Amino acid sequence: MTDHKIDLALTFLQYQPAVAAGILEQLPLEQVAAFLGSVPHPHAAGVLEKMLPQYTARLLKNLQPVTSAAILSDLKISQVTAIIRHSGEKLGKELLDLLPDKTSVACRLLLNYSEEAVGAWMITNVSSIPADCNIEEAFNRIRSEQKTIDTGTTFVVDRDRLIKGVLNLSTLIRSAPNTSVMVAMEKTRESISARTALITAITHPAWANSDNMPVTNRHQQLVGVLRYVDLRKGLEQTSTTITKPIGAGPITGIYESYGKCLLELFNAVADIAQTKPNRVN
Repeated sequence: MTDHKIDLALTFLQYQPAVAAGILEQLPLEQVAAFLGSVPHPHAAGVLEKMLPQYTARLLKNLQPVTSAAILSDLKISQVTAIIRHSGEKLGKELLDLLPDKTSVACRLLLNYSEEAVGAWMITNVSSIPADCNIEEAFNRIRSEQKTIDTGTTFVVDRDRLIKGVLNLSTLIRSAPNTSVMVAMEKTRESISARTALITAITHPAWANSDNMPVTNRHQQLVGVLRYVDLRKGLEQTSTTITKPIGAGPITGIYESYGKCLLELFNAVADIAQTKPNRVN
């Protein structure tokens, strides 16, 4: 295969991961695993993101755990957790031990909740500041955080981690540095329990005014944020099962051209994999 065709196929993986997932799901699991294990990890992760976790878990059993962990590291925490739930106890533990520390800790927290509960789909890296600081201190704290939920909102909590209110980025910028965050913040936003069933959470009236909700534990302490998009994804994944790979379907227009290149690259990788039996488990 020419370098041009390989580049074309990889571009297809990058920009049309859902279509790529559909093509690959028509093929034997062992061969798909060899293929995804041989392409750049971000490309493989983009395709896995479009597959159901039940299928992905079976797929990863055909890869070395260290390779699986490297690919999963490029996925969202909730997606990684869902895949681990279906991976079996032995492989699940191996993956948790191989994942980056922050990812592993977050996954272990989400695994404490039922897959059908809000807690399994929340984002745990929430931006929060203590209620007894001023705007300048709050700004410095937020700026120092490396990864926070991208909502433009910071939660104000007391020393017992109880939610007192929210501080929007626009308010933070406009307020005087010595202003107390308790003065600048908005009143407490409605929260939802991490133990709430997804089917119940979808009916919460707060979604009419916001696309994310703070999540609390049994002690009413802030533990994460549930985005509406993740709630819908959770409902979709927990209500869908796969008994076999998706059947073949028509691929038309430009997708047909890209699809053929992808399959050609796959066949080349599969041939290489057959000559290197240690490539997959």
